[in-house]
Amino acid sequence: MEIRDYWAIIWKRKFIVFLCVIGVALIGFLYTFIYLEPVYSATARILVDQPSRVLLITSPTPNMQAPMSVETQRKLLKSRAVAERAAEKLNWPPEKAIELVNRVMDKSDEDTGIIYVTIEGGNPAECSSVANAYARAFEDFSKDLSEKSYRETLEFIKQQLDHARESLEEKEKNIYEFNLQNGVVMLDETAIQKNKNIADFETERIRADIEVRLLETQSAGVRAALRDKTLLVAQNVESLAETTQFTSGNADSVTSMLMNLKMEKEWKLRKYKPEHPAIKDIDDRIAVMEKQMEKHASDVINNRAISPAKYVQEQEALEELNTQIQLARVRSANLESNINRLKAEQLDYPLLQYELSRLVREKQIAEELFMMLYEQHQRIMIEEVRKDVKVRVFDEAETPNRPIRPNRAKNMAVALVFGLLSGIGLAFILEEMEETVRTSDDVKTYLNLPVLGSIPYSAETINKLITDVPLKSPIAEAYRRLSFFTQLFCLDPPVKTLLVTSSKSDEGKSTTMANLAISMAQEGTKVLMIDTDLRRPMLHRMFGVDNSLGLSSILTGELEAEIAVSDLSVSGRLPKESFMDVVVDRLIQPVGIKGLSMIPSGPLPANSIELLRSERMLQFLRCVERKADIVMFDSPPSIHVIDSVVMAQMLDGVLLVINSGRINRDEAVQVKYMIESTKTPIIGVALNNIEASSPDYYYYYYYGGYGYGSRQRQKRVKLKR
Repeated sequence: MEIRDYWAIIWKRKFIVFLCVIGVALIGFLYTFIYLEPVYSATARILVDQPSRVLLITSPTPNMQAPMSVETQRKLLKSRAVAERAAEKLNWPPEKAIELVNRVMDKSDEDTGIIYVTIEGGNPAECSSVANAYARAFEDFSKDLSEKSYRETLEFIKQQLDHARESLEEKEKNIYEFNLQNGVVMLDETAIQKNKNIADFETERIRADIEVRLLETQSAGVRAALRDKTLLVAQNVESLAETTQFTSGNADSVTSMLMNLKMEKEWKLRKYKPEHPAIKDIDDRIAVMEKQMEKHASDVINNRAISPAKYVQEQEALEELNTQIQLARVRSANLESNINRLKAEQLDYPLLQYELSRLVREKQIAEELFMMLYEQHQRIMIEEVRKDVKVRVFDEAETPNRPIRPNRAKNMAVALVFGLLSGIGLAFILEEMEETVRTSDDVKTYLNLPVLGSIPYSAETINKLITDVPLKSPIAEAYRRLSFFTQLFCLDPPVKTLLVTSSKSDEGKSTTMANLAISMAQEGTKVLMIDTDLRRPMLHRMFGVDNSLGLSSILTGELEAEIAVSDLSVSGRLPKESFMDVVVDRLIQPVGIKGLSMIPSGPLPANSIELLRSERMLQFLRCVERKADIVMFDSPPSIHVIDSVVMAQMLDGVLLVINSGRINRDEAVQVKYMIESTKTPIIGVALNNIEASSPDYYYYYYYGGYGYGSRQRQKRVKLKR
């Protein structure tokens, strides 16, 4: 089939396709706009900064604690404490806090540090208010945690500053009392320099010890974070820690192993029953692997899966921290060694100088420690005033003006497409189930007969003679085409008498024969029409001729006797020519068209079959075939009565008229076999009343500009026989 054939099928069933589209679209409309309740979504955005802890030393060093990751902040976001704060802001009872936690949907972006707080529901105003209240509650919760940390740090530094002040005052008092008791003791340059070196080393050692403690604290925090991420990594498909036999790190290998296990199970099931321990062991391993794969998929969807590359980077950072700790410890040990060496050298000094040197050194150390703590205290006071917020709502949720579900436009588009596809599919199914003869291809396929002409359907010209339509109209052109091929197929073998019949009534047989005869006569062929339908004759009505005498009058012999009596009474003798020629000549009636005449059926007899099979019928046929170039006989439908079969065995050829889409294929084949059983050839088929959806209509649609093809089909009426 060509594309045009497919399109013809769709166009033929266009009303079914249209109904399917409308029906499915209506169902989609009712389901989308009435059954499904609209769901709105409001999202508030929270920016999470990496926390910067206040240090106890002036030089830049790593933080005292490992910063909380965005993942940690998300866990805090879903905590009961935050939900209770949000419920309080919304004036909800505390019991709804758990419901609120379950309602909140969150996701995060590790790179930007943004957490999205999303609330869905049927009330758009409530969605935005709940999302904003929850985001603000989390912001307040984080602010309280930060302020608590500031207060604890400030209190600790205040205590250390007070101790340092007391220590400094004590050291100064000791020097004063020493000078008061022993008089003013002067240190030489060497002693002063060594004293200064010892003080510097002591300060550096203190810094190194503090750095070691800070690095150890940071290392502990990083290790804690890595423990959580190690658990996530271990739960991923890439590790599968619960199945120690899996050492490959990628999901493809895991999938391959899972397939191997299933194949191994199938192989062992040939030897063992499903209850065998070996089969159960494989089932357990398969279940574990599938569970791990599902867990990994869930982690990926919920952003809990850890990138192996990032995990390795953090491990390398932890190793670098450990290296820095070792270096700081070595530096502290070297400083301690230098301090002990310088102190040992001071033992050679005079007693008073040694004691004074010790007091001065202790006073310098206490003074530097006091200044360092004082600067740190001032910095904390500034940080507290500035209140650097680590978690803040930077984009509040707005009241949504359209629902996120259902997507009405998408649903309707899907419904229309589905309806169109369903309609097209149903059209092809119905076409496949179609059992009638519709197209010339059906005629060639099922009847193996040529189509001499296809007559298009037209509500304006139905049951009309072509003398009543424009000469160049498509319907007239169709009959001229039928006339040409009919005469062409009547040449070899020569056909002088032609029977026109159909399978059923109301297929347009009589109209087709009348218009075919008119078309032949217009082309110069002398045509004689004989109405041999002695049951429901139609030709005399179409041409408006008298039907009081006709074929039945000849076959019964009544007219022949009447003519003989009339001639004897008038001339006293019988006519020289045969009575049949005389009778036929007197019964032939003109119809007002040059070259065309007809013999009507006459009064309807009770025994039409006996009359058609009589000797008089044979004499009549031998007589009429000399009266015209071609004699055409109209007969009753073939499937109901055998009149046409009786006539066919006495004539030269048969033209079968088929109304497109009305006659069943089996019935058409049955009629064909009945006619062929008479040994009279069927010269072809006139396919009548073809629709615009038929491929055979294309030829006539080409002539639409001449007044026919573009007209819409109107209500169909019953065709004349």
